[in-house]
Amino acid sequence: MIPERAARTIDRYSGPVIRRLEQAGRVVVMLMVLLISVDVALRYFFNRPIKGSYELVEFMMVFIVFSGLAFTQQKKAHVAVSLFVEKFSPAVNAVLETVTRFLCFGVLALVSLMAVVQAEAVRVAGTSSGVLFIPHYPFMWIVAAGCILLTLQFLLDWMVSVSRVLELCRRTWLWFSLCALVAFGLAGLPAWLEMLPWNVGRIGTGILGIALMMILLFTGMPIGPVMALIGFLGFAFLVNPNASMAILGTSPFTSSASQEMSTLPLFMLMGLLCFHSEVTTDMYKMLRHWLGRLPGGLAMATVGGCAGFAAVSGSSLATAVTMGTIALPEMKRYRYSDGLACGAIAAGGTIGILIPPSFTFIVYASLTEQSIGKMFIAGVIPGLMQAAFYMTTIFIMCRVRPELGPPGPPSTLREKLRSVKGIGGILLLFGLVIGGIYAGIFTPTEAAGVGCFGALVIGFLKGKLNFQKLWISLSDACKNTSMLMLMLIGAEVFGYFLSRSQIPFKLAQSVMDLNMPGAVTIWAILCVYIVLGCIMPILPAIILTVPIFFPIVTGLGYDPIWFGVLVVIMAEFGQITPPVGINVFVLGGVAKDVSLGTIFKGVLPFLGTDIVRIIITFFFPAVALWLPSLMG
Repeated sequence: MIPERAARTIDRYSGPVIRRLEQAGRVVVMLMVLLISVDVALRYFFNRPIKGSYELVEFMMVFIVFSGLAFTQQKKAHVAVSLFVEKFSPAVNAVLETVTRFLCFGVLALVSLMAVVQAEAVRVAGTSSGVLFIPHYPFMWIVAAGCILLTLQFLLDWMVSVSRVLELCRRTWLWFSLCALVAFGLAGLPAWLEMLPWNVGRIGTGILGIALMMILLFTGMPIGPVMALIGFLGFAFLVNPNASMAILGTSPFTSSASQEMSTLPLFMLMGLLCFHSEVTTDMYKMLRHWLGRLPGGLAMATVGGCAGFAAVSGSSLATAVTMGTIALPEMKRYRYSDGLACGAIAAGGTIGILIPPSFTFIVYASLTEQSIGKMFIAGVIPGLMQAAFYMTTIFIMCRVRPELGPPGPPSTLREKLRSVKGIGGILLLFGLVIGGIYAGIFTPTEAAGVGCFGALVIGFLKGKLNFQKLWISLSDACKNTSMLMLMLIGAEVFGYFLSRSQIPFKLAQSVMDLNMPGAVTIWAILCVYIVLGCIMPILPAIILTVPIFFPIVTGLGYDPIWFGVLVVIMAEFGQITPPVGINVFVLGGVAKDVSLGTIFKGVLPFLGTDIVRIIITFFFPAVALWLPSLMG
């Protein structure tokens, strides 16, 4: 078929470039780790920091993000809400992919065009950095190149989906006409709104934009392009097309050239290095030796292992999958109830986005202009409290019903002490990273770089890490960074539109005019996060909603750091809440012989525990704010 042949032709020329560029991105991540580590060492031991190191980190971040965008799409790793489209037939899915991929291609083609225009304008203007006087335009061209390659990859994917439609659908002319109508309708949306006999207004435009965005999200279109598309169209209508095009040209660079956001690839790499060094296994073995003899001891060790892995990974889904692979066979071996075993892993996995370093806190801090360091420290006590509450719940359940989690074999004191020795390095590393941030010794970026270097040294000293695993870790760090940053770029474009529509501010004013108790409003907002946490990953939910809710919360006089902690806790709650808790479905893929109903039943006691924890955090804000208040 012609589309299939065209797709192969594009891949023949663009594929090698995409792969080589991604490999260069891996090298730059490693160089960033070395640069930050050397800079910290020179600063604190010789008082001779590297001049302009932060500028170099920002430019490296630009390269990392845009070297991996197209590769991430090759791997189909850009985040999309696929929960509903998976229930459709292959033919309907093929049609939806044809529409969504064409829309992605269209908006990214505009981004690429404006990135090229912006790069040339910056070259002519001669803009450079403030310390090292490095010209900006070469990095603007890197942005343009990355966007062009991503556009070509979506074009290739669109051609593949067209081939699937031709193969699976009978009346293809009808489907292609529908696709063209949708694309034409969206492209001309500002013009159609102008032609209406009544004035839609800013608020009406904002509501329409949010509704369209939600519809497109649930068709499986990647979240970043959805937000960029709706933001572009809405801003074009409310202001003018030229201003909207200019935003498309500047947002990719301004979003990624951020020293604060460089913590994303660095903390990701630290977690991946620890994973490949088998730190998680060592941590679980240590807790098993100390707690295994207690009723439900292996399940408690699993929750503790989740907390430990969360301290180096920052991801709930990664924590659930990893601990499911390690701990579930062990609990089955000692005849633990499937419900308790899987419930402990699914619930324990949610600790991953609360205990620092947390990617969710990084994104929230970026969206709300809060301190990343204070957000990290604010999550420490709530995260430890979550682990303690879960362990207490397991102990009580197994004391009442011993058959749920029989005691494991006893361990000698020598075995216990030897197991502690096995995790000494990682405990020291975590204390250095988080303690350094808390004491003001490191910025979050410096802590992330030092943490990566420390994880690298520990892995090689243990003999568990080799250059192949390092190369894989660098690849995953680049891929995940590009995935997150595409969403944040889309969020920045959408944020311009949302701000111009005045919805956040009007909504905040309307809420305050109702004279309802502030607590009622906050609880209503938090309930929204339970629902969103059920149907999508938490990061997209936060990116979509925080710009709307944040002005309301701050307008009511609540602390933004406290609110950020509550948002994350509520999202954790949603990730294990029936009927669509995403952690449960992920664990279901690991425990293939356990039904989803059994896993959902197993998490119910932990949901009860979470309700108590949420109430405590709500009525006693010091749980989240005491440690940050002690920072300088």
